[in-house]
Amino acid sequence: MALAVSTASAQSAAEPKANENAGIEEVIVTAQRRAQSLQDAALAVQSFDTDTLTQSGIESATDLGLLSPALGISAGGGPLASFFVRGVGALTVNPLTDSAIAQNVDGVYLGRSSGAAGQALFDLERVELLKGPQGTLYGRNATGGVVNYIPNKPVLGENSGYMQAEVGNYSKLGLQGAANIAVSDDVAIRISGNKLERDGFSDDGTNDQDSFGLRGQLLFNASDKLSIRLAVDHSEVSGKGAGGDLYGTYSNDTGSLSEFTPTGLPIDSGPTDAGANAIRSGILHTPSFAPFQPIDGEDLYQDISWTGFSAEINYQTDVGTLTFIPAYRESEQDYQFSGPGFAPAKTAEENNQTSFELRFATDLDGPLNGILGAFHIEEEISTSTVFAQNYASPIQNYDNGGDSWAVFAQGTFDLSETFRLNAGVRYTEDSKFVDGISDTFVTFCGGAPFTGNFLTPGPPPFNSFANGCASGAMPAQPVTSDRDAFIQYFVDEGLIAADSVADIPGRGRPPVYNFNLPGGVPPTPGRNPEPILGAIVNVGDGELAADLSYSETTYRLGAEWDWAESNLLFATFETGYRAGGVDLAVGPASTYDSEFIDAITIGSKNRFMDNTLQVNAELFLWKYDGQQVTYFTTLEGASAFPIANADATIQGLDIDVIWAATGSTTFGLNVQYLEASYDKLALISDPGKGRFGCSSNGVSDDVESYDCSGSDMLYSPEIGADLNVNHVIDLANHQVSLTAMVSHRSEQQTNFLLLEDTKSDSYTTLNLDATLYSGDEDWSVSAFVRNATDERFSINTNVSNRGLAYAIFSPPRTYGVRFMASF
Repeated sequence: MALAVSTASAQSAAEPKANENAGIEEVIVTAQRRAQSLQDAALAVQSFDTDTLTQSGIESATDLGLLSPALGISAGGGPLASFFVRGVGALTVNPLTDSAIAQNVDGVYLGRSSGAAGQALFDLERVELLKGPQGTLYGRNATGGVVNYIPNKPVLGENSGYMQAEVGNYSKLGLQGAANIAVSDDVAIRISGNKLERDGFSDDGTNDQDSFGLRGQLLFNASDKLSIRLAVDHSEVSGKGAGGDLYGTYSNDTGSLSEFTPTGLPIDSGPTDAGANAIRSGILHTPSFAPFQPIDGEDLYQDISWTGFSAEINYQTDVGTLTFIPAYRESEQDYQFSGPGFAPAKTAEENNQTSFELRFATDLDGPLNGILGAFHIEEEISTSTVFAQNYASPIQNYDNGGDSWAVFAQGTFDLSETFRLNAGVRYTEDSKFVDGISDTFVTFCGGAPFTGNFLTPGPPPFNSFANGCASGAMPAQPVTSDRDAFIQYFVDEGLIAADSVADIPGRGRPPVYNFNLPGGVPPTPGRNPEPILGAIVNVGDGELAADLSYSETTYRLGAEWDWAESNLLFATFETGYRAGGVDLAVGPASTYDSEFIDAITIGSKNRFMDNTLQVNAELFLWKYDGQQVTYFTTLEGASAFPIANADATIQGLDIDVIWAATGSTTFGLNVQYLEASYDKLALISDPGKGRFGCSSNGVSDDVESYDCSGSDMLYSPEIGADLNVNHVIDLANHQVSLTAMVSHRSEQQTNFLLLEDTKSDSYTTLNLDATLYSGDEDWSVSAFVRNATDERFSINTNVSNRGLAYAIFSPPRTYGVRFMASF
């Protein structure tokens, strides 16, 4: 059992399976934009029904990484969730960065990966995970795969529903329910809701849960051929949000930046723990040479909401079905998080998207059938953020967005009753814009560097460092994303000249604001009448202004052979594409290139032993060209998030087995062997400031580069395995369903610094669930333990430019009871 779980089998272990004739139930998916058996879908796809999600403790999209060896998720502050499939993914740290894993809610594409945080996983029919590029049917930003969230839909002529309550440790209370109402023979409504509250796993209250969601749908069969389904959803997330533990510090001595010292602080101490703050306060920020300030837990919060409106209109003809999906989604985000020691990082963001998809799926009698379609999306985003670090404040205020449109077609031609060829093609045009200002205010000990006063020792008493920089006299910067309010704060405090304004960097010499504090460097005749203890310099990118356009044709080729009645062999070649864009590195409107991926898959899906044994297997080889790698570094003395383009090779084997051993016992096993490493990856920093686990290529044009070729890709464990065992016991008029789920992952990298101590250790976890069902199955009571062995592993690591290393860890052991009643 220590090998792992096949939740991938989509078996609903929470429902009793005992029957006279053991057999594996059919699972229907829509991964290829039409309903078909999972066993008939010639692609790598996993499906998880709502019972599997519940038993696994999946409460939000950020938990989905626990379900599959192929899927990894980095959960940062607020809604910053980054998805990876077999190492293919992106750290989506701001709305300028697109996700490499496409996510769709009820058939509607989410333009921003932060939208995943608003998906409360309740009243779902299933979640589908498509592994590998899906450039034809799903298009751009699906280079690594697709996650589809598919809700239960209204049912005509049926009045039904359910209520579910769950209580557990950490003061957990979860309530959800749904009602299906038959308004008439041709009209039905489904209303569902979810409320979840849980104390923080960390002692300081971080890593808590406080969410609320509602979904409403109306289905109208206007005629035998025309159906219209309208949907609206709204979700909110509050509380403190994610917070990392200070698990270690790195040396700040040049040449020893990768030397690591564990703090010894316990897991779940939290970022605002007294011990963590004591260590933090002993670290000097540079170039201010002032000690970092403690992090205050009262400064951490999140207030985020998402709202969506959509329709699905289906019109059936004699030759196929026409589907039209118009949609509008918006979000408002206000949150502050600590990240790698941010003090804190503050974000206010509003975004909206409008999208349309039109598809025609043929249903012809001849050998050729397929799908034709067109897609368009337009996004508008307004962002105001500051990644405050006490004495350095990168402030960005900008609008960005753009639009994308595509046309696509995919078809299958039956050469015989058992052999088929399929092909698909998609043409995409993307346009992106950004317009705003990027400031980076940095406090310097002494005067600005170009004045020659930076850390000038001078004869006593004119010595900036000795006279106060390291003594706490240097004022910390305010946490505000308003550039004018930032400068006004220092004016109001009497710390800088009363007529100071926030100048835009990049227009000549960097704007400098000298402190009115005693001590420091000697007066400069004709320039500085008083000694200067310190100065604030705006070394930011300046005006962000760019209009970019990209286009690409992606395609798919495949062959399928039914070598027996319940046995399929297939081979595919598919390409994927993600457009380039603008990053917040150094220099006005720095841009990065598009990325591309080619994927070869050979797979087989099989049923044996009178439908009691299912064996699916997949061999895959992916070539990644120009992966957009977002990483944290130091450039021109300030923190930066540049984007590099890297090449990689990903290959491996995936085996998925389900065995209905008896009418009451089912086993599931999913094992993945993966080799995912970079063929070419170069990262940069200021000379001597790069804290990378890679060799230096030396310094050129005042920038040091590092060769990280051969490094493992993020969230790509060599061995991943899941094992699921379910046994049903008949008790007179009741049944008991017993489920054990074991998951194992070998060590995996979680940070593009690629350091040994930013890796997540290998782990094995165990979930247990026991459910008592009534004879007519209209109620059930469950007792559960998740992570029964209390195995902890890092799911996200962040390291500040001064070596403070924080990690967010997986949930501890949790337990509770669940009651469900249906009607």
